[in-house]
Amino acid sequence: MALTETPPETVDAASATDASPTPSQPTGLAAVLGSGDHKVIGRLYIVSALVLGLLVVGLGEGFALEGIKPETYDIYGLDSAFQLFTLARIGTVFLLALPLLIGLAMVVVPLQVGSRAIAFPRAAAASYWGWLLGAALLLGSYAINGGPGGGSAEGVDLWIASMGLLVLSVLLAAVSIATTVIALRPAGLYLARVPLFSWSMLIASIMWLLTLPVLFGLLVLMYVDHRLGDSVFVGSPAALYPNIQWLFRNPQIYVVAIPVLGLLGDVLQTVSGARMKLRGVAQAAIAAFGLLSFGAFLVAPSEAALDSFLVIGMGLLAVLPLLALAASCADLFRAGSFKLRAGVIYAVAAFLILLLGVAAGAVGSIPDVLDAPKGGALADNIFFLGVSHAAILAAVIAGLGGIHWWATKVGRQPASEGLGMLAPLVLLLGAALTVIPDLIAGIAGDGLQRNADFTGGYAGGNAAVAAGIALVALGVVIAVVSFLPLLKRRDDAPADPWGGLTLEWLTPTPPPLDNFVADLPVVTSAEPLIDQREET
Repeated sequence: MALTETPPETVDAASATDASPTPSQPTGLAAVLGSGDHKVIGRLYIVSALVLGLLVVGLGEGFALEGIKPETYDIYGLDSAFQLFTLARIGTVFLLALPLLIGLAMVVVPLQVGSRAIAFPRAAAASYWGWLLGAALLLGSYAINGGPGGGSAEGVDLWIASMGLLVLSVLLAAVSIATTVIALRPAGLYLARVPLFSWSMLIASIMWLLTLPVLFGLLVLMYVDHRLGDSVFVGSPAALYPNIQWLFRNPQIYVVAIPVLGLLGDVLQTVSGARMKLRGVAQAAIAAFGLLSFGAFLVAPSEAALDSFLVIGMGLLAVLPLLALAASCADLFRAGSFKLRAGVIYAVAAFLILLLGVAAGAVGSIPDVLDAPKGGALADNIFFLGVSHAAILAAVIAGLGGIHWWATKVGRQPASEGLGMLAPLVLLLGAALTVIPDLIAGIAGDGLQRNADFTGGYAGGNAAVAAGIALVALGVVIAVVSFLPLLKRRDDAPADPWGGLTLEWLTPTPPPLDNFVADLPVVTSAEPLIDQREET
């Protein structure tokens, strides 16, 4: 048998020929439009929600100013006031609060549960593009005199279709987020050990999947009814908004704010540096609050339904999970330390506003505490507008706080800590001024003062609301300015600026395409980074 030797240069040439070229990642616009990377999708959601959110806040400010002298219609014309009011209400939920939290969850949840990607990445990307198209069509429907009370039949049809697209997009995002938490966890990270923000997003996603299909079915009925021109099931275009009003009152409006509880738990545990002994209580509290947020059964409300023991009981019980979570978080500081960070102020501010809204919702659920406005039903009381604003503003503050807290995962370096401490204080004051006057008018007002729109409330109270919304807008602007460092790359940007306890702090800044550059540690507790430090 003959032995032959292949020259080294031949081997090198063959290896170079056989090796598969490393695929290059797209850059620029192609990287954005065609990306299935959950971090890119999340950033798109966040930026779009902030841009559209400022538009919605501007609408709300106009109505607050109009409410100082509602009989004059100085800002909005009589013909368009009702339509634009519905846009402001719908926009706060579907153009601001929900997409802001979804964007944050898209970035953070896969990192927290140790996943290399989000579940169904193309579906996650489709959820964003569907939401963006739905948002554009929603604004377009109002521009052509559509929406509830619109005079254009085509505009009304477009409004119904755009709402359906927004709902489907949120549901698609919820499927991706929930499946990531349930199915893409590493070994050892049981559901009982999942970080509280991811747990809250799982509960929120489940509640969205249980309640928003009811809204979608109602929209289908509206579309068929309006297209046929029969107006048998829904009624005239002006009746479209009353049929979806259940979305904006308690308990249903609480589903928007469930992630507030997860942010509070994660931030306070991290700054304490301690293990959460009452983790089971905290998780049960978040799950209970989610369960008590189910309000789809009020899709066809009546006075009897609103006065039922079910609604009264849910309203009163909803306060208890918040108190239980607060107790679980307070217990952390018996064994740990405390460091005042901007994220702490954001989380506490969001929680306080949510607690105000839920406590008010409990009071409003008690029979005979509230009276119906003149010519309206009890559900039309401006008191419930205050409750709705509290839940939505708490969600927005939490979303902004989450971006600040996880800035090194959302962007390229930490956010400005100084401006980050100022923004939540401004938002807290603005939210309180926005909510409290409506609660007072709902209890103590007479007749028209109890109307749940810009025609209700006291003149002085509406001036305070106008100041509050202006402060909310200022707080959002300050927060956005504090986020500007996220756009600049820094070679020494810390991966873990807070001494984190959970897996997302193991990924570098900014996170790579597949999230983690090294194998994850074996998960043996809910605080794997504490375990890692103890081992070393």
